[in-house]
Amino acid sequence: MVATILSILPAMVCGVLTALLALDLCRVFTRTRLYLLLFMLVAGLLYIAHGAYFNHLSEAIPVTDTIYSFCNPAVFPLFYIYIEELTTGRHNRWRPVLYLLPSLLCMTVVGTLYSIMNTDETAVFVKQYLYCGDSSALSGFAWWQAMMHQAIKIIFALQIPFVFFSGWRKITRFNQQIVGNYSFTENKLLTTLKPLLLIFAMASVASFVSNIIGRHNFTDSIGMLAIPSVSFSVLLLLIGHTGMHQHFTAKELAEDICEPEGTPKKKEAETNFVVDTIGEEIIRVVDGEQLYLQPNLKINDLAQRLNTNREYIYRAINIGMGQSFADFINSRRIDYAARLLENNPNTPLSEVALKAGFSSPSAFYRNWKRFKDYPPKG
Repeated sequence: MVATILSILPAMVCGVLTALLALDLCRVFTRTRLYLLLFMLVAGLLYIAHGAYFNHLSEAIPVTDTIYSFCNPAVFPLFYIYIEELTTGRHNRWRPVLYLLPSLLCMTVVGTLYSIMNTDETAVFVKQYLYCGDSSALSGFAWWQAMMHQAIKIIFALQIPFVFFSGWRKITRFNQQIVGNYSFTENKLLTTLKPLLLIFAMASVASFVSNIIGRHNFTDSIGMLAIPSVSFSVLLLLIGHTGMHQHFTAKELAEDICEPEGTPKKKEAETNFVVDTIGEEIIRVVDGEQLYLQPNLKINDLAQRLNTNREYIYRAINIGMGQSFADFINSRRIDYAARLLENNPNTPLSEVALKAGFSSPSAFYRNWKRFKDYPPKG
């Protein structure tokens, strides 16, 4: 009973998350949530196939193993498609198909081989290869089926470094755009997705090693089965929870950083001159008018105030001053908060945070920790 529950636990987690994401999509449709739902759905099918294997449902193996041959090399590309949609918003109907093409080919070949293998070949393949890891006694289509399963392992392994490094780079670039354009970064930064990607990659490497060792070595040990089952269940739960609470995506970013109508456009040759001369003007306006006290101040707001191009403001702060827009504004908020506390030491910190332009006390505490060497007192 315990082994049965452990074998289907990740599938149950995926099932619940898939249902929740489907309900959310019915309320508000976004491609980002759609790709996360597809990831959870495919991961759920993968672990259903795992469950059939670990529960020795031999008669169902030709079907579930065909499903497995698609899902196993498809989960990582689907997770990458989700990251790409979340961080870039690039929509190309053929791009997901291209990413999933190896998985579709694997499923087609494995399914075709099962359909042309006779009953004896299938029984020998399942018993000797899938449950014992021995391909020496195989011949004919059963041998080709074993070779196909080895190819699937290789395809899966090759995907891990590509998805990890490409996904990491896209998340990093997205976060840089956030701190470069917003003073209030709460609920915008992908702070959780990076460690989840790292854990997912490490777990996938462990899964690849387990496949090399052989799944059959896990079938008779509850302890050996519990480790990957619980680990992947927790990981999938965290991915689902993070995705369902991440409402700010590249789409919203693109809308916010779009240049307002009437913004002056200048040639690249003029850009360096503007960047060199605009820095002092930025400091004068921000400090003189205390624009940093506006909680949701964006770089576009400053560009409109100076009647210039957002890109010039971005370069003047990020390159000319060597800091992000968020740091530029929040450092001034912290200095203002410090003056408030110095003049009124009995003022509650939550009130100081709001007066200084922070949208939440947590943002105030986090930024105070960054810019000061001592805790706030109030």
